Amino acid sequence: MSNDLVVRAEDRQAALESLDEIADLYEQVYAEPPYNAADKYSRTRFLQRTRDQAVASGFKLTTARRGDALEGFAFGFTMPPGAWWKNASKPTVEVLEADKFAVVELVVSRTERGRGLGRRLMNALLAGRPERFATLAAVLDADAYGMYLRWGWTKAAEFRAEPPFSDALVLNIPHDGDGSRA
Repeated sequence: MSNDLVVRAEDRQAALESLDEIADLYEQVYAEPPYNAADKYSRTRFLQRTRDQAVASGFKLTTARRGDALEGFAFGFTMPPGAWWKNASKPTVEVLEADKFAVVELVVSRTERGRGLGRRLMNALLAGRPERFATLAAVLDADAYGMYLRWGWTKAAEFRAEPPFSDALVLNIPHDGDGSRA
């Protein structure tokens, strides 16, 4: 068995079939501060919302495995023009009226952090996306917040309804002349 890290795109059926394994890694990562104090990050709530999100339009999952071990994953779905995050302030009209790809999760195991896996997962997730923007919710006190800013994401709105508080970030998805992501 190879010890190489393999990143690949998965379809919604594979996502639903591997949801318990994905939830195991989610639960490990979200047991850490600043996430561990909020019920919205519980395994139960994750499973409930992910089952719904997996059947949403434009759903995509990327996984990273070392052998059989799941080391990371990212997923999201299409957010049509006019749609925006529940409980977030409104972004600019340019962002609100554009089609967007909502990045719901980017999760990397503790042992793989700091090695570029998060970036690989995000790049694979956004590869070939037709939407103009990507958007995600980043918890203000999380290490990932600074990482997203270094990657070029910018603040578009705020979530202040339920702690830990987050910002809605956006990234312009670059496209080649044929409309595919560069």
